[in-house]
Amino acid sequence: MPQPAALAMVTAGRTDVGRARSRNEDSFGISEEAGVALVCDGMGGNAGGDVASRTAAEAIIDFVSEFQGTSVAPAGQTDGAAAADLGVGNAVSVVRSAVQLANQRLLELNRERGLPDGRGMGTTVVGLCRVAPGDRLVAFHAGDSRLYRLRDGELSQLTRDHSLYQHWLDQGGRGPAPQRNIIMRALGTAPDVEAEVGVHAVRPGDLFLLCSDGLTTMLPDEGIAALLQQVPRRSLDEVCERLVAVANERGGHDNITVVLARFTDAEA
Repeated sequence: MPQPAALAMVTAGRTDVGRARSRNEDSFGISEEAGVALVCDGMGGNAGGDVASRTAAEAIIDFVSEFQGTSVAPAGQTDGAAAADLGVGNAVSVVRSAVQLANQRLLELNRERGLPDGRGMGTTVVGLCRVAPGDRLVAFHAGDSRLYRLRDGELSQLTRDHSLYQHWLDQGGRGPAPQRNIIMRALGTAPDVEAEVGVHAVRPGDLFLLCSDGLTTMLPDEGIAALLQQVPRRSLDEVCERLVAVANERGGHDNITVVLARFTDAEA
């Protein structure tokens, strides 16, 4: 059986308060060694949205870094396809557990402050976790922070917003449109919150963007695609800076956070 492709992941990230807010409630986390990257958009203002996003990001990164890839294949399960399938299952399990841990920590912080479920700080999350060995990744999200993939010049949104506005669109958009910032799923709001998880194939040259809605409300998908296409002519750091700058040029109505992850042939 052929072995899964060996892929290297290179990342960069940037967060900015924007032009309208006095506090940055966004956070991002990256561990290239563990193959995980994420963005969190905190909610709560004085209730601690910045604390929520930072706590969740740190909890998820630390958990994945500790447990990703620790599963061992049963005796006789040595071919590449079986190892890759086992890796996907392990990564999904680790990601789900990491998000549940982050959610529990936020619930505990809210309860310590005497705040009932749903009334304290919370955060969205969007992330990716590389499956090793293999040519796939696990995507996870809760809320309206997004994951995009640029492949062969075409931009695809890999997550679907957990927002009242998206639900309204899914139901045919009948009646008055709700506000876009009403989130239907977020960490720290209820004991049973879970991330939506998906598995995606990865090819050498794929570029993934994780971002808070501070980018997507200021910049349409075609504008995002045009900037991402500047890679590799520009470095990942430079493109992150440009994405944030353009969002600010167009108003910067919210905090802006972007993370880029590019996959290349490890043997190249």
